[in-house]
This record gives sequence, structure tokens and C-alpha cells, in this order.
Amino acid sequence: MFKTTLKKKSSINIIPMIDVIFFLLVFFMLFTTFRTTPTGIDLQLPKAVTVSEQDSDNLIIDISENGDLYYENKKISINRIREIAATYYQNNNNTIAIINADEQVLYKDIIAVMDNLRQSGIYKLALAAEKKEY
Repeated sequence: MFKTTLKKKSSINIIPMIDVIFFLLVFFMLFTTFRTTPTGIDLQLPKAVTVSEQDSDNLIIDISENGDLYYENKKISINRIREIAATYYQNNNNTIAIINADEQVLYKDIIAVMDNLRQSGIYKLALAAEKKEY
């Protein structure tokens, strides 16, 4: 005889929204830890006041902090540098080899790269640095 009017209480389910927010938080936390340079190798070049810009069509060798060698973002061996440099030298005997070495690289690693470049015929060498501001 009496009608019971039970109304459902409306509620907002926020659990899916929390999942999405948590996913975005984790994504941005991970994304910000991947620091790389435009070349893909994280190098801290030494700073100098008299830095001058070089052409980008030169032979560029990167040396990471732990002494690993890279050419076009690919890890290579010290012997492979000589082959690559010889090919460059055959195509253009005015090639300049630019060595991008991290500021923590050992002197002997830089000398080894320079020696292999000279053995292939390239004697025009440049060491990369960042412009030092006053």
C-alpha cells in the first residue's frame, strides 16, 4: 500500500581518473630522465672563449665520458675510425676531422683517435668545445 521511494544515491567513480593521472605522472617522470643531446650522446664538452663554428659536412667523431667512440650515433671501435677516415679522405682531401670529446675523457683516448685519423691521411683536426660566456 505504501510505496517505498528508494532513490539511488549518485556517485562519481574517480578510480579510472586516478589511474590515468598516475599513468601520466609516471610517463613524465620517465620522459624527463632521458637527457640526450641532438646527436643522441650525452657529452659535456669543455668550455672555451675562442670557439668557432665548423661546417657540418666534416668527419665528426664523438668520445663519451667512459672512452666509447661513436660515429653517426653508432658505437665503433678504434680500428673502424681509420677505415671511415680513409673513405672521407678519398672523397675529399680537405676533410677536417672534428673530435667531440667529453670533458672527462682521458688524454690518451683523444691521442689514440687523433693518431688513427692521421694514419688515414687526415691531418686537419679540430677539438670541439662549447662557447664560454663571460
